[in-house]
Amino acid sequence: MKIKKRLMNILLAFLCASMWSCNDDMLSAGASALGQEDDIRVKSDTFSVSSALEASSAISLTPDSFLLGECDTHFGTIKADILAQFACPVGFEYPYAETAVVDSVCLHLYYASWHGDGQAPLGISVYEMDRATMDYNTPYPSDTALSTFCSLVDSTRITKIPHVIIPQTYVDSAYDSSGESYVPAVIIKLSDEFAKRFFGLQDFSSQEAFNELFKGLYITTDFGGSSVLYISEMSLNVYYHFSYPRQGSGVDTVINDSKAFYANSEVRQLNRFSYPDRAEVLQQYGANKDTNYIVSPANIYTKLSLRMDSILNRMEEQLGNPEGYRVYVNRANLTVDVLYDAEVNSDRPRDSWNMPSNYMLLVLEDKMETFFLKNEVPSDTTAILSSLTATTDTLGNISYSYTYDLSGLLTQQLRNSSQDEYLNFYLVPVAVETSTTSSSVSRVKQLQTITTTYIRSAKNTESPMDVEMVYSGFNKAQH
Repeated sequence: MKIKKRLMNILLAFLCASMWSCNDDMLSAGASALGQEDDIRVKSDTFSVSSALEASSAISLTPDSFLLGECDTHFGTIKADILAQFACPVGFEYPYAETAVVDSVCLHLYYASWHGDGQAPLGISVYEMDRATMDYNTPYPSDTALSTFCSLVDSTRITKIPHVIIPQTYVDSAYDSSGESYVPAVIIKLSDEFAKRFFGLQDFSSQEAFNELFKGLYITTDFGGSSVLYISEMSLNVYYHFSYPRQGSGVDTVINDSKAFYANSEVRQLNRFSYPDRAEVLQQYGANKDTNYIVSPANIYTKLSLRMDSILNRMEEQLGNPEGYRVYVNRANLTVDVLYDAEVNSDRPRDSWNMPSNYMLLVLEDKMETFFLKNEVPSDTTAILSSLTATTDTLGNISYSYTYDLSGLLTQQLRNSSQDEYLNFYLVPVAVETSTTSSSVSRVKQLQTITTTYIRSAKNTESPMDVEMVYSGFNKAQH
């Protein structure tokens, strides 16, 4: 009978915990109905959160798309350039190499879209990396010093004048590497001197040997401060011809051919970002009490803090002596309300810069760097993922938010004897990849497209950010 009674009490406790929206009196009444020898207490509380705008260290990532250009935005100026290695076609040989002659070498930059003014001219220049090449396994930060790889002396410049484009005017177009998609492209003819030298690098025995001969390219913009291209793919295309004797005629047959060298996942690329006025932006917008911001790829994040000693003290008040109870956080809801332009004081028109991120990661401050460097996946104890969710009320008004359940994380932290006074998190905009065989998340990467997410702060006068919590204590002596 006693075993049955204990099982019934456990079921009642979980039923109480699941009724997280009940008020504290109802929860207490349910718990008090249990027998004294099997004391289970369930309580609910709301705990405040502090939030602040903060610049994080430069992100380290292996990009599969790139930004190129310069643009003035609501949150300062962003300038982006690219360092890229190109994959060696191991074992490749030019046909009839003894007669082959290079015609030209062109850099192909495929772009799906752009940010900013699509009618503004953008001048692109290309340099050959001459000091060093990138190590495949090194996590280079996005503000890596250019001087590490390039001297930028005149002899390394392989575009004599900037290649000028207008993003919205598709002068060049080409098939991408799949040969199935016809996309806008920037096709830049590189210098004849470089073409001859590159064509002469015919050691395709290994990637390492190829990197010794050709370290890679630095791609930047010389002028144009109004647009940024989203580069989806890059390749170096060698155009050449060769000849061979036509049988029986005594006349050579001439064949025109080409070979593409791709900047792909087999080699390293680095998208460098700079923000010359980020300090001023932080000072200006950090003073806003009602609104916080998360900006990508500027590394302007919102930092959240929970005061753990206050939470523990409140639990002791409600549950009694913690030595006699094993505490569980059954539910801990954090809702981050997202604001759009219409709700934010802004003197700029709505544009793509002000669109929120589709996914937002809530990650522990002391775990953030290792989480991304080690390609970890979200969990309920380190980094919690949320997608942007739309909710419609009874009047038809639409609101947007990210929601997080901190119960697993807080339960773990409360049992940590060496816990800090504050538990700190970052809200980080991310891109999400899912498994091809299921809908489970296989990879999370820091977002490198241009977005800004406006959120209600912890001090927002209308709806301050807080954590709604249901927690319970189980008598250790009896269980």
